[in-house]
Amino acid sequence: MTASHPDNILHILRVGHKGDGETADGAFVPYTLEGEEVAIEQDADGSKLIRIVKRSPHRVDPACRHYGICGGCSLQHMEASAYRDWKRQQVIIALEQRSLTGINVEPTIAIAPGTRRRASMSARRTGEGIVLGFHERGSHFIADMEVCPVLHPDLMKIVPRLRGALAEELPDRGSSEIMLTLTDTGIDAFFAIPGLKLDRDQRARFAMLADRLRIVRMTINGEMILQSAPPAMTWGPASVPIPAGVFLQATREAEATMLAHVSEDLAKAKKIADLFSGCGAFTLPLAMNHAVSAYDSETDAIAALGQTLRATQGLKPTHAERRDLFRRPLLKGELDAFDAVVIDPPRAGARSQVEQLALSKVQRIASISCNPATFARDARILVDGGYELKVVRPVDQFLWSAHVELTALFERR
Repeated sequence: MTASHPDNILHILRVGHKGDGETADGAFVPYTLEGEEVAIEQDADGSKLIRIVKRSPHRVDPACRHYGICGGCSLQHMEASAYRDWKRQQVIIALEQRSLTGINVEPTIAIAPGTRRRASMSARRTGEGIVLGFHERGSHFIADMEVCPVLHPDLMKIVPRLRGALAEELPDRGSSEIMLTLTDTGIDAFFAIPGLKLDRDQRARFAMLADRLRIVRMTINGEMILQSAPPAMTWGPASVPIPAGVFLQATREAEATMLAHVSEDLAKAKKIADLFSGCGAFTLPLAMNHAVSAYDSETDAIAALGQTLRATQGLKPTHAERRDLFRRPLLKGELDAFDAVVIDPPRAGARSQVEQLALSKVQRIASISCNPATFARDARILVDGGYELKVVRPVDQFLWSAHVELTALFERR
């Protein structure tokens, strides 16, 4: 039962690293800003904002009608310049927690709305029909999505028709997880529908849906239903066929920004190791001017990259190798063959690999991270190993969320 406390007024001291307002005694209140006085209700799930008593000058109207229900965004109520400064501060705070102070952290680079090219959504049949969208905040309920200012319009416009198609195919109380990826050749759609046993008629109906929506590949429960053209991405001089479910940067614009940073930072390098390379978003453009060796643990991704490298003319010497860099990082002796490294690990960072880099003779490291905390941990190891952290550049790839992408340059002292 929710207890109402009309006089429970809290002062918001700061916005915490997860995007919620934080009080002096450590309570968190979603959708609040530094300096605000707010009335709340308290229940088993935490503090719920009831009204703003004293409004921050940085508060703005949210861009989306679903904001506050849909859990996809948490910071649309913060004015743009304050929001970008908050993201920069999260990087500074993470570095300071590892005693890395006085670092040149540049202003956050803005990425425009309507550019997100990947989306993982959920659908469920209810008594009132199909709901399709992102989960509500802290809940298994789904916010039925009519608009989304984050998604690329080409993804958003097929949502109503997907909802209609699932209304015909999902069983009572049935559900589906849906991943949509906008590639250069069209939309790649992957459905996970528990308990669905596809028959011939269903395969035909889904194939017709894919054709109508110009989905170039549709996969359901691991079975390819239709592929009218291979989903592909163009990087540098080559078009790479994209395996289903493979990692891609969330927006083309952020990817281009990060590539520009890496290219500038490693412009004088002769031989580069691309660690956690994926399908080659950095490998292929870099290979136009540098010898590059790419490493990744994902079999399908590294196979697609290797196939593309073999088929592409005009590149410097390159190769792609499947290698689990968590269990079997490149060792000091292997790294010493390179004068530069690109490293773009998952959110967990790459402690084992970074420990070897700290021992190596590599002169320059271009780092990409989507987690300031693990980046700072790994940066501490590199600095202790004799590197200088020259610059950090936050990139707002995950718009209106608390997540921060960044690029950074390390140079051996």
